[in-house]
Amino acid sequence: MAFQSIGLGSTADDGTGDTIRVGGDKINDNFTEIYTLLGTGTALTSGISATSSVVTLAGPTVTGVASFAAGSASAPSITKTGDTNTGVFFSSADEVAITTAGTQRFKVSNSGIDITGVGTFSASIQVKNGATSAGFIEFFEDSDNGTNKATLIGPASTADVTLTLPAVTDTVAVVGDVIALGIALG
Repeated sequence: MAFQSIGLGSTADDGTGDTIRVGGDKINDNFTEIYTLLGTGTALTSGISATSSVVTLAGPTVTGVASFAAGSASAPSITKTGDTNTGVFFSSADEVAITTAGTQRFKVSNSGIDITGVGTFSASIQVKNGATSAGFIEFFEDSDNGTNKATLIGPASTADVTLTLPAVTDTVAVVGDVIALGIALG
């Protein structure tokens, strides 16, 4: 049913508006529709409440697509009440990002996962191979110095290989360092 407006007439008491009965019927029809959509027909039970700036839904079920504005790192589109610079936003097409304190920390896109800052993992990390290459981890130098990196690559092997770092503060020598040391010592 469409909203039914009460005919008020051209001027007060000119006899051209709705009668009290017709006006009351329109009011009843309008409220019956609202109460049916948001409740049982006689009571509101939808869990919807609203103020001038906040609409609250108590335990909603979304059965279709819920669309949100893109948002930004400083103003994410999905936030916790009272913490408007922390939440989820859509940083670009086909990307979802998480922000805390107004700074993007984590982004998932079709090219992978980007973490800004320190990523802490409580147990372990597994880097699986791609379709045609071994898994690897790249450690880049300070970005002020350039783009050089050290790469740790999983070897093609028939058994597991374990690399255990020493439990002391020191520098780990690589094969080139050991050979150079051997030549130097003769």
